[in-house]
Formats: sequence, C-alpha cells, structure tokens
Amino acid sequence: MAACSGIGQALNAGRQGLFFALWPDAGPRAAMSAVAGRMHGVLQGRRTRDDSIHLTLAFVGAVTADALTSLLAPPAGLFTAPFELTLDRWGCWPRNDVGWLASSQPPQALRDLAANLDSWLRRSGFEMESRVFCPHVTLIRKASCAPLPDGIAPISWPVNELALIHSRPAAGGSRYGVLRAWPLTGCA
Repeated sequence: MAACSGIGQALNAGRQGLFFALWPDAGPRAAMSAVAGRMHGVLQGRRTRDDSIHLTLAFVGAVTADALTSLLAPPAGLFTAPFELTLDRWGCWPRNDVGWLASSQPPQALRDLAANLDSWLRRSGFEMESRVFCPHVTLIRKASCAPLPDGIAPISWPVNELALIHSRPAAGGSRYGVLRAWPLTGCA
C-alpha cells in the first residue's frame, strides 16, 4: 500500500492517534464482518466499521513531525516473515465491554513482530504501555457482555504486511486510515 495522502492530518496532536497494526485484505475482513454481525446480535453495542477492522500491535499516540519521520522508517530487522493467523475464538471482556475475535494458538511470528515493534519504539524514545500483548480484533465496543454461542468457523488470515494507522475522532467512532504499509519480508 502506498502512503496515505493525509499524513499532515495525522499530526493534529491531541485529536488523533497513531498505531501499528495488521490490516486484513478483503477476504478475511468480510469473514470478520460476518462474525461481528453475529456477535452484535447477542452483545448489541457499537460494531467496528468493516473498513476499520484490524489487529493492533503497538499504540503510539499523537506525535511530532520528527517522530512521524522516525515511525515511517522502521528498521529492516523489525519484520518477521509472512505468517498465517487463524482466528477461531470469540468472546466479550466485561471489564471494558469489548467483543473480540482471537486465535487459540497465536503464531510465534505474530508475538515476535509485536515484541520487535515494542523494543524498537522504546529504544526510539516512545512511551509504550506496559501490559502484556493480547492479540485480538475488536469487533464490538460498549457491548452488553453475555454468553456467545459455542464456536465460530475459523477465519484464515494470511498476514503479509505491517501498517502504520492513524485514527481521527468522528461521529459514531474513530476513522482509521493507513499512512504506510510494509511487506513482511523477514526470515522464517
């Protein structure tokens, strides 16, 4: 993916956030959207817009122009090889009213990519959260958590790239856009 034309808008400090994420192609996105529809029928709340479905790896927040320049030039050693992510679990966290989709066996490459990002960002001076990485896709916010029907059909997501995303507040929830994406080309 090419750089988004709205890089200047991403610098609107205090009104946006930047984060690194996995951004699915149309096939996996459609499958996740179908699961979101089923989930919403039980949990209600606010669905993540289909064009905003993603898996966050590292949240950075608002940044200066110099910091953005750094974020747009990650080191080559950061990237893992492409990998397959199978999303086969769903649930709801009552502590934050989030309906989620996740993998029962997250691949090591996913954990490595998140750890590489965290390490690089910390070394570069960014303040990162200190919580354990819990890979998931948020499908519902403000959910009324309730038991979901057992099981979902597994969703196969071929992960081939890492994206830097910007978030802007908007009516009905934040709007996300890809600033830049890089192919995963590291060694297996």
